[in-house]
Amino acid sequence: MRFSLFYNCDITPNTSVNDLYQEIESQAILADRLGFDAIYLAEHHFKVYGRQPAPLVSLARLSGLTGQIALGTAVVEAPFYNPLRLAEDAALLDVLSGGRLRLGIGSGAKMKAEEFEKFGISIEEKSKRTLETVEILRQAFDEGIVHFNGNFYEFTDVEITPSPVQPAADLIWLAASDSTVELAGRHGFGLLIPRVGDPVRHREWIQRYREASRNGPGRVALLRFVFVAETTEEAEERTRETFARYAQYDCGSHWDGRTDTQEYKKLMQQMNMIIGSPETVTEQLLEWQDEFGFDELICQVHAAGSDHRASLQAIELLASEVIPRLQAREV
Repeated sequence: MRFSLFYNCDITPNTSVNDLYQEIESQAILADRLGFDAIYLAEHHFKVYGRQPAPLVSLARLSGLTGQIALGTAVVEAPFYNPLRLAEDAALLDVLSGGRLRLGIGSGAKMKAEEFEKFGISIEEKSKRTLETVEILRQAFDEGIVHFNGNFYEFTDVEITPSPVQPAADLIWLAASDSTVELAGRHGFGLLIPRVGDPVRHREWIQRYREASRNGPGRVALLRFVFVAETTEEAEERTRETFARYAQYDCGSHWDGRTDTQEYKKLMQQMNMIIGSPETVTEQLLEWQDEFGFDELICQVHAAGSDHRASLQAIELLASEVIPRLQAREV
């Protein structure tokens, strides 16, 4: 089982965007030193979460600050890109980072209609555009020549340089959806399971992906909000503001701030979060591993309302107290 970090890049109104980037960089450097597998950045534009419009640019900087950790997008929003330019940028970053890129690809969220409107892209076309982009990227990375005739994109014998270090099967990860799980399985792409959503549906996607995989079981990465402190009480206190913001955004709930209620437990389940001591977090992660059978856990420890020092301590506790217990189970 591998362990990685995820950053949604959302902030509170009184937070500096420059501070956000510096905090992510500091946490990425620590994660690299502690042996985490990867760091993933989301892409967002304009309102609310629009503090990371160019994750490949940020990952290029992180590639120079780190030495081993993989550099992932979760995800680039494919409809907003020219596929050829995306292929060139991704290939170049893979070369510059020594083959550390993980290009997570998605179609963008339905709830972010404003993004599509401002970019002049029909939101009804987002899935079909993304599927065409995935095939173009596969050709670019594996064949070096793009020859494609689709409904949205048409290219004839376009050479992509430089060539990436990794083949398409290692480079490309797809955001899980009803239209992508079999495709990812057939081509050997990695599969990204989102934090938000029904666990029953997530299990179904993983099963369909495994069944479609032709070259072994594939690679499933499960995203969850995971925060650990020395005690559960301390962890709950440190995530209070973040929990309240996510409860309102994800569930439309105005949480009353109490952590000793059924409402708190229910919201945590709905948002696929685990907050607690090393023992509590380890126990829940073992249950999730049995439930989903993932290969990689992507932990979100930092979000709007998070304290940077508390997030650093959570990363250290994951590395020293939680991950060794989980890995010991596999031996």
